[in-house]
Amino acid sequence: MKKIILSLALIIASTTAFSQVTVSPGIKTGLNLANLTNVDNSKTKLGFQGGLFVNIHLANFYELQVETTYSNQGTTIEYRSHSSGFDPGTRYEDDLNLEYISLNLANKFFPIKDLGLNFIVGPTIDILVNSGEYNDILPIDFSVFGGLGYEFPFGLGLELRYKQGLIDVRDDYYDYYDEDDFYNRDNILNGVIQFGVTYKFDFSR
Repeated sequence: MKKIILSLALIIASTTAFSQVTVSPGIKTGLNLANLTNVDNSKTKLGFQGGLFVNIHLANFYELQVETTYSNQGTTIEYRSHSSGFDPGTRYEDDLNLEYISLNLANKFFPIKDLGLNFIVGPTIDILVNSGEYNDILPIDFSVFGGLGYEFPFGLGLELRYKQGLIDVRDDYYDYYDEDDFYNRDNILNGVIQFGVTYKFDFSR
């Protein structure tokens, strides 16, 4: 009898938790602060990110968000022309632009009921669509991301994420030294800080 009562209680609790499943489309945009690991004389590059998503509200504490986004990543490499005597040489910069179309599965957890604060974590598949003059970039990258967000009742949201690439971005693992140190034995991985603004449409109103 106790087992039956416990089972009924669990069923009722589960039904209550997931009874208000809603599906909402949305848009997002924001900025990337991107860099690549193990590239000498590199620094953070500013880029754009934005796209569409479908938010599935499964429970008061959990939402699954499927996102398709454009993400501009890469790094900025600083060079200095040949110096002689008292001339230190001219410093100039070159952007290594890596443009991806990304598929993100964002798991959003809301620890406090009726408060928009949420923790975000999930995987990403990045498909390279443009790498400029660099022809030896792997056409796909796998990443994981995590961060914080806040959703306002009227649909607007703010997010801060960090996305970490998991595989070397080069199409081959070169083992020789190049003058810009792009090719060496160390893994070169994408790393991106993402600031985002989202808007979730509610057609149930």
